[in-house]
Amino acid sequence: MTDTAASQHPAPVPMGVAVYGLPRSGTTLISDLLTVPGHALVISEPDMYKAWNANIARRVHALAGSVGIDLPGGIPQSADWNGAYSNYIRDMLAPRLASFDLWGIKCVDFSDWRRTFADFPPGKLVLCLRDLRDTLLSGIDRISRMPLVFRSSGTRRDEAWVFSALAYNVWELMAMRARPHYAVRYEAVAGDPAVLDGLARYVGLERLDPTRNNLAAAGWRRRWEVEKHGDAITAASVGRFAREPEGPIRALAERLWRLLPEYSEAFNYDTPEADQRIETHAFRPREPGQNPVRFLDTENARWSGPPGIEPAFARRRARAIAARNIARAKRVIDLGGGSRALSGLLPKGCEHVLADNAARSDDLRVADIFGGTLPKLDDATLLAALDVLEYVEDLPHFLGALREAGRPALVSYHATDDSPGTDRSALGWKNALDRAAVVAAFEKAGFSVTSRFAFDGAQSLFRLRVG
Repeated sequence: MTDTAASQHPAPVPMGVAVYGLPRSGTTLISDLLTVPGHALVISEPDMYKAWNANIARRVHALAGSVGIDLPGGIPQSADWNGAYSNYIRDMLAPRLASFDLWGIKCVDFSDWRRTFADFPPGKLVLCLRDLRDTLLSGIDRISRMPLVFRSSGTRRDEAWVFSALAYNVWELMAMRARPHYAVRYEAVAGDPAVLDGLARYVGLERLDPTRNNLAAAGWRRRWEVEKHGDAITAASVGRFAREPEGPIRALAERLWRLLPEYSEAFNYDTPEADQRIETHAFRPREPGQNPVRFLDTENARWSGPPGIEPAFARRRARAIAARNIARAKRVIDLGGGSRALSGLLPKGCEHVLADNAARSDDLRVADIFGGTLPKLDDATLLAALDVLEYVEDLPHFLGALREAGRPALVSYHATDDSPGTDRSALGWKNALDRAAVVAAFEKAGFSVTSRFAFDGAQSLFRLRVG
């Protein structure tokens, strides 16, 4: 084995192709199509410059074996490669892949792409694209279906993470597109086989292979996707935004689209009109070519987010304070909850039940919550409605249904007293009540109210009790 750590500047090792795209834009399918046993291997998410990950080492070892590469020594160990997976790829994998027609990597993590391209310059670049609104909605679905909510206080996979990570990735993708590339639009793959024929020609392969090698090597953790779509992107996953009902998740998807119109313009997607665009925001660059979002911030659950009211971050803060006020509840039903992020904050032994207005996972309770139709609630010991009331048009009807459940509730709300100057309609909010009016609405519905006003400077938390 060569000790590459001894060299400060190892020679670049060319690779045939790099596949990059936003999460949920079809990158895994493309990497699998480009993985042809005996001819081509595209490694999904090798995380070459991050802390050594034993799961990735096992996955890549299994993937290499599935395409006919014999790797001596078994699953690689961190100590053998100075803790750097890039060393393993350079000195073990790359020489054995030299006999293949093509090899490369696939990433949705853009944080190290410049370093990657310097160390492993790609001969071809494939960019995977999707309508930004559909991409965000699919991202929320993903974290609802997969175990991506952690109890660690340092990491939170929630709507705020999806929103800010996508913003970071979009600006990196806009920089990357200056390089020669082949664009693969998610929507076109579902309806135009010629796109994949063109992809094969672009990278120099005689054929693509539908075998899901990368998914298999990962232990089929995303089997639900294959069950839904088979071995392809289908029409079932196109036009997701058009089917999303009104509520905070739809509003967040639209907000991202309005915030980053350059992406839609560059890749020929439906683009917001000039008066719809968000021009003043911390996620917009001050200088051309600048990425205004820091990658490490997006990964930090303690990050308060951009200045001003950003609903996904407001919901993150509401969940945190609500969880601290839940002590003896046995089963919390999270109304309009979006993701499962609250579950990672609840006290030990407290069951979390997610309810929303769209079927984001198989065990989610679906109802027209923002229209005032609530799901079964009689098995709850506590109800939560965080970042929900603002999106309810008929608030008395909703509160009446909540009162009828006969359970205590924790709800949050941005009273107008504490959020002056906020363009509530631009955020998708349907009502505008001050502190006194919202408390009066609770009391009129039959609740006794304990209030903590403006706990984060802009929103309040209310404990509602029956009687």
